[in-house]
Amino acid sequence: MEKPEFFMDITSRSTRDINFPSLNGGYFKIYHQNVRSLRRKTHELVTHLYPDLPHILCLTEHHLNTMELRYATLENYTIAGQFRRSHFEKGGVVMYIHNSLNSTNIDLSKYCKEKDMEICAVKLKINVTPVCVITVYRSPSGNFNHFLQSLDAVLQTLYTPALSFIICGDININYLVVTEQRKQLDNLLLLYNLKSTVDFPTRHNCTSSSAIDNIFIDITCFNDYSLTPPPPPK
Repeated sequence: MEKPEFFMDITSRSTRDINFPSLNGGYFKIYHQNVRSLRRKTHELVTHLYPDLPHILCLTEHHLNTMELRYATLENYTIAGQFRRSHFEKGGVVMYIHNSLNSTNIDLSKYCKEKDMEICAVKLKINVTPVCVITVYRSPSGNFNHFLQSLDAVLQTLYTPALSFIICGDININYLVVTEQRKQLDNLLLLYNLKSTVDFPTRHNCTSSSAIDNIFIDITCFNDYSLTPPPPPK
C-alpha cells in the first residue's frame, strides 16, 4: 500500500476542548487517502496509521463491490457513508467514523454518477459546531461540468448558515497549477465560504508532482488547522 496521503488536524478554539472522547491529544483529526483498492488492506491501513489514529477516515477508490464493502471492517470504526460502482470497475468512496463519535449519514445517492461524481457525507458536531464532512471522487475521465453542477446542487441542498463544511477527496484537478477548471471550482466553493487547504504535492512520480487530492474547509469556522503532507518520494 502507498504511504498515507495527509491528515488534517482542527485545533481552533471551537474544537480545542472537543466533547468527544479524544483519540489523540484533544485534536479532531481527519484522514484522506486515495487507497487504490481496499481489498486485503484494512489491517495494513490501521497498522500504518497507529498510534496516530484519526476520528474520520475518508477513502477514495476503494474498488469494492457490495459484498466486499460489507466485510471491509476496521476495528473501532463504523462505515458511516459510502458509494460503490455498479457498472464500471474500481472507483467508489467510503467514510469510516470512530465509534466514539455520533454521526448521521446524509443520503447523496441521487447526485452520484459513476466517474463524474462519487460522493458520500455525514453530519456530526465538533464541540457545539454542526459540521458536514463530505468525501468525493471524480475520475480523470469524468465529466467536469457534471461534477461542478452536482457539487453545487449538493451544497445548495445542504447549506444552512449554522452548518459548516469539510470536503475532502480526489477530484483530479491539480492545485499546483492555475487552470480554468481550478478557477471554476474555487469560485463555486467560495460561494459557500470553502477554501482549498492543500498547497503542497500529494503525489509524486519520477518526473513530476501534483496535488489532485484536496481538503476544502469552511474558512469562517475553522481558523486554525494543520495539514500533515505525505512523505517525499524515496
